[in-house]
Amino acid sequence: MEHKIKHSTFSKKYYFYIYRNSTFTIIQNNMKAFFLSLLIVLTTAAQAVQAQGTAKDENKSATALTGQFNDLKSKSNSYMEGNREYKVVNVGLLNSFWQSVQSTIKEVEQKQMKDLNATRQDLETAQARITEQEKEIEALKLDNAQKEAAVQQSEDAVNNLHVLGIPIHKQVYVVINTAIIALLLIALGVVYTQFKSSRKVTDQKKKEFDDIDREFADFKKNAREREIKIKRELQTEMNLVAELNEQIAVLQKKVHV
Repeated sequence: MEHKIKHSTFSKKYYFYIYRNSTFTIIQNNMKAFFLSLLIVLTTAAQAVQAQGTAKDENKSATALTGQFNDLKSKSNSYMEGNREYKVVNVGLLNSFWQSVQSTIKEVEQKQMKDLNATRQDLETAQARITEQEKEIEALKLDNAQKEAAVQQSEDAVNNLHVLGIPIHKQVYVVINTAIIALLLIALGVVYTQFKSSRKVTDQKKKEFDDIDREFADFKKNAREREIKIKRELQTEMNLVAELNEQIAVLQKKVHV
């Protein structure tokens, strides 16, 4: 078996060799970075699967990849050169491991795509639900506005009165009515006072009229009595004159005789 080894001028680089057709070909790579990349892929896949609630599949895939990776290392030949350890990796095992890694990545991508589609569907469902809830909220707002308008109308109906088609607040209406009643009472008091004063004057005038009427009746009575007395005296005088005339006539007859 022929070994072809190409020494690198880069002291900080690691090299591993691939056995192909009994020929070792040196492929320049950073083994630490390679293994770190593989671990990152495994960790990313594990986190993605774990985030979706598939811990069982994650452990299974990680265990399978870890087993293949450990099997790849155990079946690779080792040798030392310049205090550095190198691995001679079988191409078939490496390809198989790489296919497993690609398959795992593909599965993770498919799961992520599936989860993404499910998430999108859930998002659409949630968006539709949000839209429906927004419609319900708008309907509730409209219903609430209508109820508030009805309550306001009821409050207006309770607090206000319509006089000649003009809405008037009850307190204002009470104040106006109180003022009107007070004015009416004042007017009634003034009218009553004037009526009482007029009645007093009327009673006084009536009393004076009664006094005058009584005095006039007394005067008429006295005048009639005086008239009767004068008539009687006049009749008496007339009777006396008649007697005197008779006496004169008798005397005249006597004289002629």
